[in-house]
Amino acid sequence: MISGLIVYNAYDAKCNRFFINKCLELLNDETFSLKYVDEEKLLEYVSSNKVDFVIYRGRNYLLLEELENRGVKTFNNVITNKTANDKYLTYEFLKENELSYIETYLEPKPFPCIMKSVSGHGGQEVFFAKTIEEVNQIKTEHPNLKFIFQEFLENNGDVRIYVLNQKVIVSIKRKSQVDYRNNYSLGGEVELFEPSQEMVDTAIKVATLLKADFVGVDFLLTEDGYKIIELEDPVGSRMVYKLKPELDIIKQYVEHIKKNI
Repeated sequence: MISGLIVYNAYDAKCNRFFINKCLELLNDETFSLKYVDEEKLLEYVSSNKVDFVIYRGRNYLLLEELENRGVKTFNNVITNKTANDKYLTYEFLKENELSYIETYLEPKPFPCIMKSVSGHGGQEVFFAKTIEEVNQIKTEHPNLKFIFQEFLENNGDVRIYVLNQKVIVSIKRKSQVDYRNNYSLGGEVELFEPSQEMVDTAIKVATLLKADFVGVDFLLTEDGYKIIELEDPVGSRMVYKLKPELDIIKQYVEHIKKNI
């Protein structure tokens, strides 16, 4: 029996029961055994139980390093998780590999600018600042956050391209009518989108360089073309099932996992 775990932190698990239950349904049979474990109890569980693989849906790459050191196969890998969940590391990765990016700074410039916590996700911990006074006020209100600063770019929404096993599965455009953030979780409207071949090739290049199993590549649609704004690991599936449930992207991910353990 090949034994595995699906792991979230306790808070995120409440919002992702569909993903968890779908994986549990598909990965419990005569060959595979899958259990859910809270991230906070992961190492304790691995220390006392046989675990061959972990579907990690958290953002702590140090846990993945420990798992890999113990010989546990992880989906995704350490480098994907570490790069995607630190926005400054994402910027450095994009720049180093000559991929499209928004110039990013550790100090507030230019104005107006977008302030982002390096570890934020889902549009959280993102702020619009017009002056240094506003920047300082936001820092005061959030003393424990480390920020990056990016130029605010007028845009026509953003696009998430889902890449599984270095193949584009689906692309979805998000556009908010009420906010500078286009996130679906914050009320952004969503629709299926046909990306250019250049965007497809770029998304595949990102996933290939990271050796990612399943990742989202987010593009901002500006007047001057697209800019990669973020990488998503773990990448959610709610938008996909809303717009194209017959695709069953979680099932495709599970099939990939079964072939690569």
